[in-house]
Amino acid sequence: MFRFDHQHLSEYLRTDPVARLLDDILRPEDKPFTSQRWLRESGPKRMIFHYVYGALLEDGGERLRILDVGGGYTALTRTMVERHGYTLLDPMVHDDHDALHRIESQLAHRFWIDEDWMNADTLQSFDLVIANDLFPNVDQRLELFLEKFLPFSRTVLLTVTYYNSPRYYHAKRIDADELLTVLAWDGRRTKDALGRFEERISSPDFDFLTEDCPSLFENERQVCLVSLRGDGV
Repeated sequence: MFRFDHQHLSEYLRTDPVARLLDDILRPEDKPFTSQRWLRESGPKRMIFHYVYGALLEDGGERLRILDVGGGYTALTRTMVERHGYTLLDPMVHDDHDALHRIESQLAHRFWIDEDWMNADTLQSFDLVIANDLFPNVDQRLELFLEKFLPFSRTVLLTVTYYNSPRYYHAKRIDADELLTVLAWDGRRTKDALGRFEERISSPDFDFLTEDCPSLFENERQVCLVSLRGDGV
C-alpha cells in the first residue's frame, strides 16, 4: 500500500513503457475510446496504469483469470485478452458499444460484460480482481465491493482516490427528479473504510492518507495503490 507521488512519476517517465507499448500496438479502431485518449494524454495516468497492469503485459508471464471492474478499453486491453482469461466488467458509459463489440469480433472472444458490478455473477473465482480509478468517488460503494469480491479472488488490486481539501459535486439522479450534492471522500473517510480490511492489505499504512502532499493532478486528488488478499483459490 502506498501513495503515488512526484518521485514515482519522475522515475516512471524516464522510460515511459506504457507510451512505448501504445506506440507499438495502437490500431485506428482503438483511438476513439475514452480510456485510450486519457491514457495517451496523461503521464500520471500512464504511470499508475503501469503499476496496476504492467506485469500483465509482459511476455511469458503466468496466464491469470482476471476481472477488471470499470477499467475501460485501451489498446492494451487487447493484449490482456490475448494473454489471459480477461473479463472487463464496465457499463462503458463514455463509449460506442458497437465499436467494442466489433473489437470482440476481431479477437473472436467475448470479454466485455455491460453490467453494474453489484449485479454481476460471482460464482466464478478470479486470480486477480482490479478496480483502477473507480473507488471511492466515481463509485462510493468501496466496502460493499470488497465484501462482494474478496471471497472470490486471490488478490484484489485497487487504486483509491481521495481529496484532502473539500471537494463536492452537484449531481442529478437518473432514476428520480432529484438534485444531489455529493461530498468527495477525504483521506480520513478512506482510512476508515480500508481499516476494516487491514489484515488483508499488503503493507498497510494509513498514516499518509491524512497527510498533505503535492498532487500529481490538476484537481488535487491523491491516489494510492492497495493490494488485498482474497479467499479465492
